[in-house]
Amino acid sequence: MPIRPFLTLFRQKQLGAMVASNALYKPFYTLSYLAALKTSGLMDMLKDQTYPFEDLVKIYTNGDGAKSKEALLAWLQMGCRLRLLRRNGDGYTLRGLAKKMAQPENDAALALSQEVASLHHKLIMETPAKLRAGELWTLGNQDGELTTRSSRALEAFQLEALRRYLPKSGPCRLLEIGCGSGIYIKHAICLNPQLTALGIELQQDAANVALRNILDWGLQDRAEIEIADIRTMQIDPTFDVATLHNNIYYFRLDERVAILSKIRTFLKPSGSFLLTTCCQGGNPGIEALNLWGASNAEGDRLPSVGEMVKQLSEAGFMHVNTMRLIPGDSFYAFCAK
Repeated sequence: MPIRPFLTLFRQKQLGAMVASNALYKPFYTLSYLAALKTSGLMDMLKDQTYPFEDLVKIYTNGDGAKSKEALLAWLQMGCRLRLLRRNGDGYTLRGLAKKMAQPENDAALALSQEVASLHHKLIMETPAKLRAGELWTLGNQDGELTTRSSRALEAFQLEALRRYLPKSGPCRLLEIGCGSGIYIKHAICLNPQLTALGIELQQDAANVALRNILDWGLQDRAEIEIADIRTMQIDPTFDVATLHNNIYYFRLDERVAILSKIRTFLKPSGSFLLTTCCQGGNPGIEALNLWGASNAEGDRLPSVGEMVKQLSEAGFMHVNTMRLIPGDSFYAFCAK
């Protein structure tokens, strides 16, 4: 192997940048390919069986053109090169990380990978141009169903907050604002056998996911799902607990105190409010969430911990307790009376 080209690049101070950037390519390609496997439907097809190439040609190409077959073969070959697909005498199947991600228990991690490869990538690439054009992102740029799936990546940590702050016994009426998939309503019902819940959701596609899940889980006698905007809805103060899980950034910074104050009016005098949220100063994924909120016409940036406590106090809540849910990271629970 000739070494002269490397020496030339080193003398021209180009080698370091080339080596460092090259190390980023494979993780980027792998993440993108994982997302494409799922969105194309191929991950679900190959999860439990092998598909011959000619069968894939019939599914993924419009006709029998040689060029289309060549393109599909190149796409599948890249998956093999990334060790996400395996080709044998019978055809193609999943391998490695793709096989692991296809399992139902890893769907939240898969959805988060899809979100990073699509929404987060778009945010990073296109936000400067949008700002120069005087534009902001909207909720329409978000896939509500994908978000409900990816949000479950935080489920184990948010469950700890529910275990700590939710009443474990006795009649309890729960209001969950932005219920997503409905999974935290399910957890709350399991934690307290006398609890009933109303989940509200702003986006139709997200509400549809919650409705389907509540029916699938057989919880329709203990939980209701409604499409509503907390800013305009009217509810009597009949709730013992209200929860707002990781979506305070859907509200503008200057309206949050008013929103929190309104939530307080939905609670009984002895009621409590549990808010979980990513805060300022987190990992790159949290920074992407902060970017989405800050550049969204209908939302705003993530709060700091001190700012969140201050806003809860200004909204009339007392005895605000904070709990870091992920060691070393900026994901917190705030429980206020």
